[in-house]
Amino acid sequence: MGLLVKLGLRRAIPWERPTLLDWILESPLQAIVFNVYHLVLWLRGNPVKPPRNKPPIKIVCLSDTHDSIVQDVPDGDLLVHCGDTTNDGTVASIQKQIDWLDSLPHQYKILVCGNHDSWFDIRSRTEEDTLMKKKVDLKTLHYLEHESITLNFRGGRRLIIHGAPGIPKCGGPEHAFQYTSSEDPWTGTIPPDTEILITHTPPKHHLDLSLGCPNLLREIWEKKPKVHLFGHVHWGRGIQPIFWDDCQKYYEKVMSRPKRGLIMDMIPSTAWLDAWKVFSYGFISVLWHWFMLGGVANGSVMINAAMQHGTSGKLTKKPPFTIEI
Repeated sequence: MGLLVKLGLRRAIPWERPTLLDWILESPLQAIVFNVYHLVLWLRGNPVKPPRNKPPIKIVCLSDTHDSIVQDVPDGDLLVHCGDTTNDGTVASIQKQIDWLDSLPHQYKILVCGNHDSWFDIRSRTEEDTLMKKKVDLKTLHYLEHESITLNFRGGRRLIIHGAPGIPKCGGPEHAFQYTSSEDPWTGTIPPDTEILITHTPPKHHLDLSLGCPNLLREIWEKKPKVHLFGHVHWGRGIQPIFWDDCQKYYEKVMSRPKRGLIMDMIPSTAWLDAWKVFSYGFISVLWHWFMLGGVANGSVMINAAMQHGTSGKLTKKPPFTIEI
């Protein structure tokens, strides 16, 4: 394993993208389903569009800046930072990031805490910040911690936005708002009228390298926010349309199965049936989109807005994601 990692044939840690050999050795069936499902999503397109008779709202998405300043942040109506502004989570480091975000020209700015933003969680604050009773000045930023806000935009438009910082346990006590696999901080917590959901953790099986939260996934299946913004898993960075249909349901079911390995995946099982359902429902949905309706079905968009280039510790050269709704 060590030699294969050094040769770049296997990944060293779960926070890196799986290599082709990783997929083959762990679960070739999941590899096939993963790629077919994402091809289906690409063919179906983005289901979230701005209304035709009202001005669009442009959202600029940031996450996981880790003390870095992103150059040339696009203009927009709403700027969202999904957490991990810093590495050490101190008041001094967080304040530098807030000062930078405050200087940007966007009408509204929203921040949700990431696990590295230690000060926001009283249980994870540094001893110095606690003893000195240091505080962060949020300035013009709206900080959301298990709460919602309604923002008004031009043309009489408004958005209902909910933010929550919880994160599956991934480190020591200095990491903020962690919970164990036996805890469920999500069920019944997202208001049903939420249009934009901001979390730090991804939901399970979506832009997450399978490191996201299954309880969050179940909750958003219930509430179906129009846009879900998050970060945390740097190599999961991307945009993904979501349709809340049988194709997605069976995709998640296949990806939730234990990885059985190359040999066992070749033996017929119920996993084959679930995989076939992903293919068939996906094929039908693409036909329906291109030949029946001629348009895009109702759905949502998920955005992993991480600005780090994977696990390199450096910012990506790609610009922040934006979306108009």
